[in-house]
Amino acid sequence: MDGYHYPIDVLRTFPDPEDAIYRRGAPDTFDSRKLQTDLERIKNDHYELVYIPGFDHAKGDPEPDKHCFIRKQHKIVLCEGLYLLHDKDGWENVSKLLDYTIYISDDVDTCIERLKERNKCIPGYTPEEINLRCEVVDRANAITVERSKSRAHWIVHSAFRSNKQSKHI
Repeated sequence: MDGYHYPIDVLRTFPDPEDAIYRRGAPDTFDSRKLQTDLERIKNDHYELVYIPGFDHAKGDPEPDKHCFIRKQHKIVLCEGLYLLHDKDGWENVSKLLDYTIYISDDVDTCIERLKERNKCIPGYTPEEINLRCEVVDRANAITVERSKSRAHWIVHSAFRSNKQSKHI
């Protein structure tokens, strides 16, 4: 789903571009409509090929048409992303295109600590800036995502958690 981030150039056209760029990763900073269109094309058997964008966090912008779905080669499609079950901000119809959903649950604090480590590859930020952004922006995003878990068919607890059981809904 990261390939559906709006490019920095598009975020610069937002009413408050500085805020949009800083909050990149929030639901409204993704092109949820393009994701929905691509999922519809994948689900519709009239399309033999569907090109989808990729994303490299070290580069910092989506790469259009990076990957290709080839109908004759793929019978199962896995779609991963934080907001696939989100029901606001333009995401309302995305989950309707998914046949089966699994939510991987973990403690928000643990997720934020992992994100701080992962984000060290993002160019132009000091470790202190990464830590602050993770606490302010990414924590709010994680809470938004956590609210959507009840919409999943199956909730699985992270393998890195204690011995809690998964819940099949």
